[in-house]
Amino acid sequence: MLFMKNIIYTIIFLGFTQLLNAQSYRNSTMRFGANGTLAPFYHGVASGDPLSDAVIIWTRVTTDSISVDVDWRVATDTGMVNIVSSGTVTTDTSKDHTVKVDVTGLQADQFYYYEFTAYNTNSVRGRTRTAPLGNIDSLRFAVVSCSGYPFGYFNAYERITERNDINAVLHLGDYLYESGNSSATPADRLVEPTTEIISLEDYRMRHSHYKLDAALMRVHQQYPFICIWDDHETANDSWYGGAQNHTDSTEGNWFSRKARGIQAYYEWMPLR
Repeated sequence: MLFMKNIIYTIIFLGFTQLLNAQSYRNSTMRFGANGTLAPFYHGVASGDPLSDAVIIWTRVTTDSISVDVDWRVATDTGMVNIVSSGTVTTDTSKDHTVKVDVTGLQADQFYYYEFTAYNTNSVRGRTRTAPLGNIDSLRFAVVSCSGYPFGYFNAYERITERNDINAVLHLGDYLYESGNSSATPADRLVEPTTEIISLEDYRMRHSHYKLDAALMRVHQQYPFICIWDDHETANDSWYGGAQNHTDSTEGNWFSRKARGIQAYYEWMPLR
C-alpha cells in the first residue's frame, strides 16, 4: 500500500466468525429468538457510506401493516438534544419494511447520533461518523469479510465494538452465505431459511436472520460500514452468466436469482 503510505490502517480480519447469542427468525411479527424489548426495531440500527457531509442511516420496522411512517432524528449529542436533521419517511412491503435515509448537510469528521420512531416507540440509538475532508495524517479502519453464520461465532465483530478509535468498518464481501444448514451445523448456529436461499423472500429472511445477531447488531450501531458484495450474497463462485452453486433447471434463471439477491442486499444494508 505504498500509495496509501500516509494512511494508517488497523486491520481486523474476520474470517468464519460468529455470534455470542444464537438468534432465529420466523415469518411473524415477533421473531422467535428476537429481543422483545427492541420491538418494533428488532434488527437495531445501522449507518454507512459516510461522506464528508452526509451518511446513510438504516433500520427495519417489524410490522403486519402494509406501510408505516417512521420518524428519524440526527443529533450531535448522545442525549439527542441538539438535533441537526430530522424527518419522516414511509416504508412498506416493497422494501421489506426497511428504512434508509441519506442525511445531508453534516460536518466533516464528526460523530453523530441517530434514532428512529414508529408506533410511538424509539429504536436503539446509533452512532455514526462522517468522513474527513482535506489533508489527513491517518485513518483507522476495521476490515472484515466472510462472515458465515453456521461456522462459528461473530467474536471479531464483538472485538471491534470494544474499540473507540475506528473511522469506519470496511466489509469486503460475503456478508452472508446463501447455503442452508447441514448435518454439521451446530444447533445454536442454525440459519433461516434452513435451506439454500433462492427467492426474494429467502434472501430477505437470511439478511433478517443475520441482523438479529447481537454482535453484528452492536457493531452496526457503533460504526458506519463501507461495503461491497462478493459471491455468497447471491451464490457461490458467481460469474456473469451463472454460478457454481446455481442450476438453472432446478433453481430458475440465474439473472433473476442474482437480481433478487442484490435487491435484498440493498434493502438490508446501509448503502446508497
